[in-house]
Amino acid sequence: MFQSFGQFFKYGNKKIDLPFLYAIFILFGFGVIIMFSASVIPAEREFADPYYYLKKQLVWGGVGILFFLVFIQVPYQILVKFSFPFCLFSILLLISVFIPGVGKSVGTTYGRNFNRWIQIGGFQIQPSEFSKISLLLFLSLFFQTFDPKNIKWTRKTLISIFTISSILILIVIEPAFGTTVEILTVIFFFVIMTGFPMKRILLLSIATLPLLFVLVTQVGYRKKRLEIWLDPYKYRFDEGHQLVTSFRAFFDGGTLGKPIGSGYSHRYLAYSHTDFVLASFVEDFGFLGFSIFLAVVLFLLLRIYSLLQKVKDKLGFYLGTGILLLLAIQFLINLYVVTGLFPVTGISLPFLSYGGSSLITIFILMGILANITKSENLAL
Repeated sequence: MFQSFGQFFKYGNKKIDLPFLYAIFILFGFGVIIMFSASVIPAEREFADPYYYLKKQLVWGGVGILFFLVFIQVPYQILVKFSFPFCLFSILLLISVFIPGVGKSVGTTYGRNFNRWIQIGGFQIQPSEFSKISLLLFLSLFFQTFDPKNIKWTRKTLISIFTISSILILIVIEPAFGTTVEILTVIFFFVIMTGFPMKRILLLSIATLPLLFVLVTQVGYRKKRLEIWLDPYKYRFDEGHQLVTSFRAFFDGGTLGKPIGSGYSHRYLAYSHTDFVLASFVEDFGFLGFSIFLAVVLFLLLRIYSLLQKVKDKLGFYLGTGILLLLAIQFLINLYVVTGLFPVTGISLPFLSYGGSSLITIFILMGILANITKSENLAL
């Protein structure tokens, strides 16, 4: 029994790493149950159908799994080869969110309109989510040949920087600050991986602090979110209600949780099935359930990390590392937001939050990662 157990975890034992696959689908299974529990009351209230969000999530999940199976088969080298056209298409999609009749604008209590979605029939897609894929492909191609000791400002380099900057600027003005933080963090780690002098990185980081200060404190809705984060109970009856309710959900969950779907957060927590789904999960399943979820997430991230250490190709290593970083950052930011360690920002919890664009994007990235870490690509 122990021998077969060891064989299961052995690297390269199968063409596609089975522990990696199991961890993905366990998280997705978690997600369906948790999202359904958190969405029953909002779905009944808004659509008179308690299964409304569940049915849509299962459809998106099915589409995501289909893409996952497709991208396992498509060599990542081919995807990277077409990364520039993918980026141009992403730019077009990101621009389209601002076009009346195509993009969907949502007003907020902060007095700011968010332009993040495109309406297609009865569905909405979020271009900033899909832009992560094209950017990761393009960034891996750019940085695998980047030499910090011999930077050549060629036409190709300038076009590459302009393309990356254009996508980032469009995401910022939507605004989608959480997505921007994700991408900038990946770029930061890529720069470190190329051997860029730490002294220069430190100086550049210090130089950007004034800009970051202005972006956070001088932009109305971000300034308000910062004030709420610093003292959520002061705003508990208006904008701070979401964060305070999340705190209560964590407290009420206790060790083993409350009867599923019966907690306070299910009735009163805004976005309980999207960005704050983790709060509803902890209320239902308690600290024990949260610990199991965290263990699966950590296992997935560590398994990916271990597999990437064995990838023979530099391009595959960079692309896989970018996907790993993006996944880890997204888990971390969402966890920090719902527990009040980070100001509220709209970023979904991978595999668990309701939302087609996010779920499909994650499955596509996992499919690319499965392709990169196929047994023939590993040095065993």
